[in-house]
Amino acid sequence: MTWNVWGRFGDRWLRRQRAIAETVRGQRPDFVALQETWSSDAEAQTGLLGFELGMTPVFAPSRMPRDPDPGVQLGLGILSRFPLVDVEQHTLSTGTVALRAEIRLGTDSLHFITSCLDWEEDHQQQRFEQATSLAALVSELKAGGDDVIVAGDLNTPPGGPELEPLLAVLDDCWQPQLYDGVTYSSRNPYLGNGEWLEDHRIDYILTNHLTVSGSRLAGLDEDHGRPPSDHYAVVADVPVA
Repeated sequence: MTWNVWGRFGDRWLRRQRAIAETVRGQRPDFVALQETWSSDAEAQTGLLGFELGMTPVFAPSRMPRDPDPGVQLGLGILSRFPLVDVEQHTLSTGTVALRAEIRLGTDSLHFITSCLDWEEDHQQQRFEQATSLAALVSELKAGGDDVIVAGDLNTPPGGPELEPLLAVLDDCWQPQLYDGVTYSSRNPYLGNGEWLEDHRIDYILTNHLTVSGSRLAGLDEDHGRPPSDHYAVVADVPVA
């Protein structure tokens, strides 16, 4: 599962956080990638979710929109139902960060990675460079015979050239169904008017050597009929053990 959870933005972030927890609980994922998740000196959203959901949490600060509270930092998070063998923060091109968690499955390892590429419309070259850097990390891990999942907010619609480096080494888990899987939708009341990425699928789960048995969106209306974030979540059924 991957979800950009929109930090503490909006005037109902505490209620949104409750709905985020309930949405994740309802999907029962083994792994969750979070973008724009928040952390302060007192507590972190990943820790709160991990405690409530019985999952191991990790957090890494990253280049994100700034929270109005200077004591709050936004970044990347991973939640896992499996014990983590290793956790590492990788700096990609132009300073963007990827967070990697290694999970031991029998005699093999699975590397679960999350990142959030630049969102600005005129940063196409930066996104391409970031994706290229991330693809190089994936290739290095694959060379050791391990499986890799990249889950995150790539801020690029399907078919965008920025995705080409990653799609050269991984497969997109999304299975086209009766809808196109838009994760940044103009039907979401939290979107601003005229967002350049609106009505596109910009959140992805990418894998190698794994069979996908289904994919779907979540986080559509769990907050009293409203979405808990400005992004919808993506969930993929990928057997990993």
